[in-house]
Amino acid sequence: MGSTQLVTLVVVGVVLVIGLVSFFAGRIGVAAPLALTLVGVGVGAIPAVPHFEVEPELVLTVILPPLLYAAARQVPFVDFRRNLRVIGFLAIVLVVVSAVLVGIAVHLLWATVPIALAIALGAVVAPPDAVAATSLGKRLGLPPRIVTILEGEGLVNDATALVLLATVLGIVTTSTQGLNGWMIGLTFLWAVVGAVIIGGILGAASVALRRRLTDPVLDAALSLAVPFVAYLVGEAVHASGVVAVVVAGILVGNQGAYRIRATFRLAEAGTWRIVTLLVENAVFLLMGFQLWPIVGEVAAGGELLGTLGVAGLVIVLLVGIRFASMPPLLWSIRHRYRKQAARADQSNGRFDNVTEEDFQKRAASFQQLGIKQSPIRSITRGIRAGLGVATKRDKAARDRIGAQLAELEKSPLPVAEVDETTRARFSQAFQNFRKRLDQQNNDLSAERDQALSWRDGVILGLSGMRGVVTVAAVQTIPEGQPMRESLVLVAFAVAIVTLVAQGLLLPPVVRRLRPAADTPGDERVEVYELRKLMKEAGDAAVLAAVSSSEASGTPVQPHVLEEVRAQGETWLGRLQIWATADLTDPANEVAQFQRLRRVQVVAERDALRDAYERGAYSSEAIDVLRGALDSEEISLDAGDSRTGNA
Repeated sequence: MGSTQLVTLVVVGVVLVIGLVSFFAGRIGVAAPLALTLVGVGVGAIPAVPHFEVEPELVLTVILPPLLYAAARQVPFVDFRRNLRVIGFLAIVLVVVSAVLVGIAVHLLWATVPIALAIALGAVVAPPDAVAATSLGKRLGLPPRIVTILEGEGLVNDATALVLLATVLGIVTTSTQGLNGWMIGLTFLWAVVGAVIIGGILGAASVALRRRLTDPVLDAALSLAVPFVAYLVGEAVHASGVVAVVVAGILVGNQGAYRIRATFRLAEAGTWRIVTLLVENAVFLLMGFQLWPIVGEVAAGGELLGTLGVAGLVIVLLVGIRFASMPPLLWSIRHRYRKQAARADQSNGRFDNVTEEDFQKRAASFQQLGIKQSPIRSITRGIRAGLGVATKRDKAARDRIGAQLAELEKSPLPVAEVDETTRARFSQAFQNFRKRLDQQNNDLSAERDQALSWRDGVILGLSGMRGVVTVAAVQTIPEGQPMRESLVLVAFAVAIVTLVAQGLLLPPVVRRLRPAADTPGDERVEVYELRKLMKEAGDAAVLAAVSSSEASGTPVQPHVLEEVRAQGETWLGRLQIWATADLTDPANEVAQFQRLRRVQVVAERDALRDAYERGAYSSEAIDVLRGALDSEEISLDAGDSRTGNA
């Protein structure tokens, strides 16, 4: 059999194994990554199966970017921002601390391993895997905040670990005696800042370009190219390619939802589901498959038992560090919430009765003071100062400007007249200021409603499963380093043991603890209220368009206006029923509607197919109606997933 046929056979076999294992794993209640890792270990133990090596650069450059990008696309930016401090602590502080402590422990156990090389191993085993934790978390129905934290941690901690790994490996290969803290700090700072800039530019450019595309094939091709371009550009300028990919993915996923065509986004989602299904699962299968050659190399040197013992100690140390960090993390979250809530109460008290007219009066008064700044900056800073809500560092300016404004308001001199342009800027500044205030209050409400308890701390502590980055990154340790094979085996053991042991232990722990999740009824009511808000905006826009048409001499026909309004009322009526129905009752109105509508859609599709086969209508007309039925079927499928119907 030739090499081409062999590669084709291996690829087909891997795809079939992934499909079968994923199917049966779902049936028996085991996460697919865990099952595939065990299958990979079992297949790798068969002597007749030939072993092959996969270059770690291939994993880090070809496999990791699309996985991170696909995960980042689905991260809600608002939730990510609200949990940024928690994510930063877990993904940066905890990774660095874990890497250093593991490095010290390994250096003490194996004196022949230099401290820098030992910290390199610590950097490899420190970051938990994003794919394993979030896929398991979503399947277990964890609260959305926990899933967001795990997703954000998994997306960012890889960058921390890889930057730290590259830095200490540079020290190892250049024979530098000791770690330069400034160098590490500056390297990490540029890796993050440079990557954020690159990812932001590429993400914004991607959204802007895809907004103008009309060819779905080109749109899909551009979507697939973005993660690789972001990674390669980031690495080319010595920034973090991983962070660049994550930033681009979050930006495209959140901004593209409002700017890219819905049909393109639907096709893109299907494409990325296929990519992630195959690539994610293939990586875990490969991770288990590669274990035995490493075991054989270490056993040949007579160091197997000692290496496994060190691996066990590293696992205990990593798990212990993560659990020990949870109490101070939860305390800091509660402490910060109390401070922010007290500060928000003060600012809300000052702003409750402030109208736009009052805002404009104060803004004009501030401009009358003659402070030379840009209009928007002077307005926002002046109003904040005049109303006493400046930050601590602005306290002196707040007191001074507040006193000046008070004197100016008592003065008989009239407030300076402003033109329409400046008045429009004042109005926009007021709206932006109100928006920021609402954002602050909503963030605090979310923090209160989704407060992390000790149960959540236990789940977060148990979710530190390692995975593909650990296995790929450890193999970048250069050949010829002391005890390299043993270090590689330690990383493999940490990844596989934590993935399997913690992955199997997490489901019963979650079921036992029963962490508080969002109430489904509350979410349905929110959907209904949000739809009402959207309908009001839509109705206002329709009335404006009707008035514009009448002014231009082409009035809108009354029945057209009524039809447009009826569409919105129909949507709102459906959501009102959905918000108030008891979805646990199999005979609820929502289930009945979906069942009857699905019967209707099936009959309509059969009639359309019959008409198509008879050839009585053009293919263009058939395609239009087929697309409409597809959209309706997608809507019904989404409704079934929300109501729990089969």
